[in-house]
Amino acid sequence: MAVYTKIKTYQTVGHMGMIDVTGDFQSAVDEAVAEKGIKDGIITGFTTGGVAGLTTLEFEPGLVKHDLKEALDVFSPYLNENGQVIHYHHHDTWHDDNGSSHIKSALLSPFITIPFVDGKITIGPWQNLTLVECDTRNRTRDIVFQVMGE
Repeated sequence: MAVYTKIKTYQTVGHMGMIDVTGDFQSAVDEAVAEKGIKDGIITGFTTGGVAGLTTLEFEPGLVKHDLKEALDVFSPYLNENGQVIHYHHHDTWHDDNGSSHIKSALLSPFITIPFVDGKITIGPWQNLTLVECDTRNRTRDIVFQVMGE
C-alpha cells in the first residue's frame, strides 16, 4: 500500500465561516495518483487546532451562511439574549471567550475519510467537503490530507 501526504493552509472566518474544500480533496488524490500510482483507496483530511471541523453538506448560501450556525448555536450559543458572551467553564481556564466554539467543533469532527475509485472521490452530487471555523475569530488552519491505497 502506498501513502501520499499533503498539507494545505487556509485563512478562515470566525463564528462558523465555511470553506468548500472538495476540490482540494480531489486534488490530493490526483497528486497521489500521479506521484504514487494509487488508483483506489481512501483519503483522510484532518484539520489541526481544537476549534475547527470538517463535514459534508450541500454548500449553498442558506445552509452555509445561516442554518448550520443557527443549529449549532442551539447547543452552544456564544451570546445571550442581551448580547453578552455566555460564560463557559473553559473561559476560567484560558481567560478567553471560545467555550462555545469547542462544543461546536466537538459536535463536528476534526477529520473526514472518503473512499476513492479510479482516482475519483466517491461523493454525491450535492455533497461538498467543508472546513468549518468554530472559533470566535479568524484563524489560519491546516488540513493534512493523507491518501492511502493501491
